[in-house]
Amino acid sequence: MFFYQAYGLNIHSDFPLPELLPGGDKADIYIQKGKLKPPPLEPTSINRQGIEALFGGTTQEAYLHWQGIATLLAKDGKTLIVDTYSNNIKPQLLNLYILSEALGIILYQRGLFLLHASAIKIGEQVVIFAGTPGAGKSTTAAAFAKCGYTVLADDMVAISLDNPRKPMVYPAFPQIKIWQSAVKGLGYNPSLLPPLFPGSRKRVIRQKENFPVDPYPLTHIFILEEGADLKITKMDGTNAFFSLARFFPLPSDLLQGTALERHFQQCVQLTGDVDIWKVENPKNFGALKQLVRWVEGELGEDRPKNQVFCSIS
Repeated sequence: MFFYQAYGLNIHSDFPLPELLPGGDKADIYIQKGKLKPPPLEPTSINRQGIEALFGGTTQEAYLHWQGIATLLAKDGKTLIVDTYSNNIKPQLLNLYILSEALGIILYQRGLFLLHASAIKIGEQVVIFAGTPGAGKSTTAAAFAKCGYTVLADDMVAISLDNPRKPMVYPAFPQIKIWQSAVKGLGYNPSLLPPLFPGSRKRVIRQKENFPVDPYPLTHIFILEEGADLKITKMDGTNAFFSLARFFPLPSDLLQGTALERHFQQCVQLTGDVDIWKVENPKNFGALKQLVRWVEGELGEDRPKNQVFCSIS
């Protein structure tokens, strides 16, 4: 058994998960090996490594199936059972599936609000960059990391809305996944960044030193969209609501009936609690540098003392 922590929770796992930080003895979540017989499964819009996820079950007993990889059962916000397709699957590849949507369903079962986004800690507050696949969330997060900031989450952000008017973001684990073009464009040393898994074209930035475990308040959400020039525009309540509602990172079948109502209510709450901006992003590294400086100015934060300038190409 291995002991880890992520999203403010202690995780006991039958699988080694070196992506995570060490955790304590008292488990909030168990990740276990097991054999599963899932119910009938339906296609989803979720795709990883060219494999479409299948989903079935109920909110509290939810199955995800990845052909050739594993079937996973998220149960009652406490247990994640993993039935692997083969013992020969590379551990780093299997962990990608364990620590993405499957763990996300556990967090959802525990009442957290989830966004398909990246989160960056700037001073004592958090900003989020949300967007569709390919919008540049991870590259943007890596740009902020290059400028000395801590990336709390890459790809999936967990937010607690328990405290009225003060949404809190829980740190995930210290890993940013970026393409090799971004490695070069942001000025990272590729020899220091391992592949996501053997044979992957993506590289991984891991900055475990001083990675926080406590939640921080969320103040800004930026919606990334492609544009000819960098343009940052404040969004009104209606547009902000519809933008947030479409960035749910889990199977849409989870959002039915009262669950869908709750999701909409949480989106409305967020639009009232944080500033939401649209970023038209031309997807070049010069624009990313401008974006970092604009966000620093908006938040009134100085760059971390260990990074006096932003060395983005």
